[in-house]
Amino acid sequence: MTTKSAVDQWENHPADIAADDTLSQKNKKQALESLEQDAHQLLTASNEGMAPEDDVVLKQEPRLDEVEEALRQIGTPPVHKPAQ
Repeated sequence: MTTKSAVDQWENHPADIAADDTLSQKNKKQALESLEQDAHQLLTASNEGMAPEDDVVLKQEPRLDEVEEALRQIGTPPVHKPAQ
Protein backbone atom coordinates (compact mmCIF):
# COMPACT_ATOMS: atom_id res chain seq x y z
CA MET A 1 0.00 0.00 0.00
CA THR A 2 1.39 3.40 -0.89
CA THR A 3 1.51 6.33 1.47
CA LYS A 4 -1.09 8.29 -0.49
CA SER A 5 -3.63 5.48 -0.39
CA ALA A 6 -3.00 5.02 3.33
CA VAL A 7 -3.78 8.66 3.97
CA ASP A 8 -6.88 8.52 1.78
CA GLN A 9 -8.15 5.28 3.26
CA TRP A 10 -8.18 6.55 6.83
CA GLU A 11 -9.39 10.01 5.94
CA ASN A 12 -6.46 11.65 7.69
CA HIS A 13 -6.94 9.97 11.08
CA PRO A 14 -3.33 9.75 12.26
CA ALA A 15 -4.03 7.20 15.01
CA ASP A 16 -5.52 4.81 12.45
CA ILE A 17 -2.40 5.02 10.30
CA ALA A 18 -0.16 4.41 13.32
CA ALA A 19 -2.20 1.37 14.37
CA ASP A 20 -2.43 -0.26 10.93
CA ASP A 21 -0.42 -3.49 10.92
CA THR A 22 -0.62 -3.76 7.11
CA LEU A 23 1.58 -0.68 6.64
CA SER A 24 5.33 -0.84 6.94
CA GLN A 25 7.04 1.42 9.45
CA LYS A 26 8.44 3.42 6.53
CA ASN A 27 4.98 3.95 5.00
CA LYS A 28 3.50 4.94 8.36
CA LYS A 29 6.28 7.45 8.88
CA GLN A 30 5.87 8.91 5.38
CA ALA A 31 2.09 9.19 5.71
CA LEU A 32 2.27 10.78 9.15
CA GLU A 33 5.03 13.19 8.15
CA SER A 34 2.89 14.25 5.20
CA LEU A 35 -0.03 14.86 7.55
CA GLU A 36 2.29 16.73 9.92
CA GLN A 37 3.30 19.06 7.10
CA ASP A 38 -0.37 19.61 6.18
CA ALA A 39 -1.23 20.38 9.80
CA HIS A 40 1.66 22.87 10.07
CA GLN A 41 0.55 24.60 6.87
CA LEU A 42 -3.06 24.81 8.06
CA LEU A 43 -1.93 26.25 11.38
CA THR A 44 0.27 28.80 9.63
CA ALA A 45 -2.57 29.79 7.30
CA SER A 46 -4.91 30.14 10.26
CA ASN A 47 -2.42 32.34 12.10
CA GLU A 48 -2.18 34.54 9.02
CA GLY A 49 -5.96 34.87 8.69
CA MET A 50 -6.19 32.49 5.74
CA ALA A 51 -7.81 29.45 7.36
CA PRO A 52 -10.40 27.60 5.29
CA GLU A 53 -13.93 28.70 6.04
CA ASP A 54 -15.42 25.37 4.96
CA ASP A 55 -16.29 23.27 8.03
CA VAL A 56 -15.89 20.06 5.99
CA VAL A 57 -12.27 20.94 5.21
CA LEU A 58 -11.57 21.77 8.84
CA LYS A 59 -13.06 18.48 10.07
CA GLN A 60 -10.99 16.44 7.58
CA GLU A 61 -7.69 18.16 8.22
CA PRO A 62 -5.47 16.52 10.81
CA ARG A 63 -4.83 18.39 14.02
CA LEU A 64 -1.16 18.82 14.76
CA ASP A 65 -1.44 17.29 18.24
CA GLU A 66 -3.07 14.14 16.77
CA VAL A 67 -0.30 13.76 14.22
CA GLU A 68 2.43 14.30 16.81
CA GLU A 69 0.89 11.66 19.09
CA ALA A 70 0.68 9.17 16.20
CA LEU A 71 4.33 9.82 15.34
CA ARG A 72 5.27 9.12 18.96
CA GLN A 73 3.26 5.88 18.82
CA ILE A 74 5.41 4.61 15.95
CA GLY A 75 8.63 5.73 17.66
CA THR A 76 9.30 8.81 15.56
CA PRO A 77 9.61 12.12 17.39
CA PRO A 78 7.65 14.96 15.78
CA VAL A 79 9.61 17.68 14.00
CA HIS A 80 9.16 21.01 15.73
CA LYS A 81 9.50 23.73 13.13
CA PRO A 82 10.08 27.34 14.12
CA ALA A 83 7.46 29.89 13.14
CA GLN A 84 8.32 31.80 10.02
